Amino acid sequence: MKGRLLALTVLGAFSGAALAQSSVTLYGVLDVGYQWNELPTNVGTAANPRIQQESVSAINGGHVFGNRWGLRGSEDLGGGWKAIFTLESGFAIDTGTTGQGGRLFGRQAFVGLSSDYGQLVAGRLATFGSGTGSFDMFGRVDPFMTGFGLAAIANTFISANALRFDNAILYRSPNMSGFQAGIGYTTRTDGPEVAPNGENTSAFFSGLSWQSGPFYAVVTYDVSNPPDSTGRPNQKDLQIGGTYDIGAFRLHAAYADQSNVGSVSFQPGLGTGSFVPLPAGIANYDSSAYMLGVRWSAGAFNVMASYQWVDADGKTSPSGVFFEPDYNVWGVGGLWDLSRRTTLYTSYASRSADGTLKSERFDAKQFAVGMIHRF
Repeated sequence: MKGRLLALTVLGAFSGAALAQSSVTLYGVLDVGYQWNELPTNVGTAANPRIQQESVSAINGGHVFGNRWGLRGSEDLGGGWKAIFTLESGFAIDTGTTGQGGRLFGRQAFVGLSSDYGQLVAGRLATFGSGTGSFDMFGRVDPFMTGFGLAAIANTFISANALRFDNAILYRSPNMSGFQAGIGYTTRTDGPEVAPNGENTSAFFSGLSWQSGPFYAVVTYDVSNPPDSTGRPNQKDLQIGGTYDIGAFRLHAAYADQSNVGSVSFQPGLGTGSFVPLPAGIANYDSSAYMLGVRWSAGAFNVMASYQWVDADGKTSPSGVFFEPDYNVWGVGGLWDLSRRTTLYTSYASRSADGTLKSERFDAKQFAVGMIHRF
């Protein structure tokens, strides 16, 4: 009798392990609306550019949230451990085409382990300061949640512009008395690795956040290492931000120290490429970015506003051309929740050039109205 009970106990243990709890969730976001943009446009040729302000009306997607569908899941391994994964695909709802350079799961794709000691994952990952992805710490610093096109903090804070890395591994700690930390590394930021190692653009990224009552603070630091053959210095991005809740209001502030920046580009959605190339002989420059904002919530309504500015260090090329890409951005917007899953939105934003960008017609304006549905 005792032997039979022992056998049943052993079989029960094995069957419990075999039937360990697991789950897979299908989710997504659909964002589509009308946009009016006034922006710099080349009405000449590539060889003889002639830049002037032109306007365009369009049905566009992803103004507030990038359109996506994804799968996330976990399996209970016992002892407090879980296997976790996420596969997330971005697409353009107005054309049906794949986003993130044609990647099937370009927004994020990872698998790893989770426990009371934190999470360790590897794959294609968004950084802690990117404003997107499963491990983001910085997005809540922006009253526009790093969305709303031209109004987003991504227009001035480089790392907060949905920075994602291929071939990456990261660790994020559990929340300890309001503190949470993360660290990560990628052997090549974009595409498969090549030999020798020094010819891959590698990167280090990290983040530290703290939540205490109405106060939230975060610091992120990213270092990108260009291939040795380019001779370019490492690009370094330090972001510091915080929010403070006062009744129905949330106050927002952020600062970024950005060194060895290699380009001045338009916010996605306002045209591709850049009409502000760095002058010959200037490979990079340093800049500081600032943001002040506020968000007001009243039931189903949210209203937000922010002002951003970039103060770049001026540089002079060997031929005597002075380059100082300063500019500022302001925006206002609103959200109206029709239900838990459906939201209407509108926004208006403006970018104004300063420094040497004035001659490049860098100014832009944007109005948008649309709808978001989550599933």
